[in-house]
Order: sequence, then structure tokens, then C-alpha cells
Amino acid sequence: MKHNSYPLLLLLCVLSIDEASADIFRCVNAQGKLVTSDRPIPECANRAVKVYNNNGNFKSEIAAPLSSEEKKRLELEAEKRKAQQLVDEERMREERYLLAHYQEEADIQTARKRAVDALLEKKRLANEQLQGLGQILASLQLELKNSKKSSKESESMRLRADDLSTSINSSRNAMMFYDQEIARTNQEYDQTLQRYRLVVRKPK
Repeated sequence: MKHNSYPLLLLLCVLSIDEASADIFRCVNAQGKLVTSDRPIPECANRAVKVYNNNGNFKSEIAAPLSSEEKKRLELEAEKRKAQQLVDEERMREERYLLAHYQEEADIQTARKRAVDALLEKKRLANEQLQGLGQILASLQLELKNSKKSSKESESMRLRADDLSTSINSSRNAMMFYDQEIARTNQEYDQTLQRYRLVVRKPK
């Protein structure tokens, strides 16, 4: 008899646990009426639902589903946060680079001079080439002017003069390019110097 009482005792324990864990759902429906149930309420599927335990104590709240406008707003906010995070990460990488490569402002000025000097040397070589080509072209044009050569030879000289003119234009364009690069390089190092000053003055 004592042995047969175990299944009944077990059943009573299960029922007690179920009753203790039962939740009460409450919400205000579309008509403004408070609805209460011991299970999820279908008519409140699109509304906020408060959950209480069987003692009537507040347990949690199930938020109402987001509208399409709210979902879109949250997506935009998430995209903005992600974009800002990428900006912040890039700024931190830049700061680490600056601190790793430059111990003081003088290091930046040294790097600037090295970069600009390299461009100035290229410009100098382009200018030398321009001057040399100009002299050759002037000589060739004078020869053509005073030439008594055959038409075939004169045509060959004119073609050479055209080639020289093309090379001269290329040299002039190269010099303009180097001038632009020098200006751009100085601007970049100005920005680097300004950024470095902000980084070293930044509170640790």
C-alpha cells in the first residue's frame, strides 16, 4: 500500500509545479478593454502584453511588434552606428600609425622634406629634358628653314620635328604634374602634422 502511493505523490508534485509556474497574461485590446488569460491572447498579438505569475506579481512584459516604420528607423539607426564605428576604427588606426612612425613633429617635417625633395628631383630632370629637346628642335627647325635637301629628306626632318614637339609637350605636362604632386604632398603633411598634434594632446 505504501509502495502504491508514490505515483499519486508524484502526480501531485507535477500538478503543484504546473500551478506554480502558470503565467497570467494581460493586455488592453483594440477596444480599450483589459483582457486577462492563462495563455497568450490572440487578440493582443499586435499589442504589448504584461505577464504575471500566479501570485499576481509582475513578471515581464512582451513588447508589441514593431511597425514597418519603426523597423525601418531601427535599421537606419543601426546602419549609422555601424558607419560611425568604422569611422572610429579608422581614426584609431590612424592614431596608432602616427604614434608608431613619428616620435615628434620634427620627424614629420623630415618625412615631408624627403618626399618633396624626391619630387623636385624628378621635376629637375624633366626640365633638363625639356631644355635639351627644345634646343634640338630649334636647331632642326633652323636647318629646315635653310635646307636645300630633297623633299623626301625635308619630310623626314619635319616628322622628326613633330616627334620632338610631342616629347616637349610631354615634358611640360610632367613638370605640371610634379608641381601638383608637390602641392598635394605638402597639403597631406600639413594635415598629418595637425592630426599628430591632436593625437599627442589627447588625454590618455
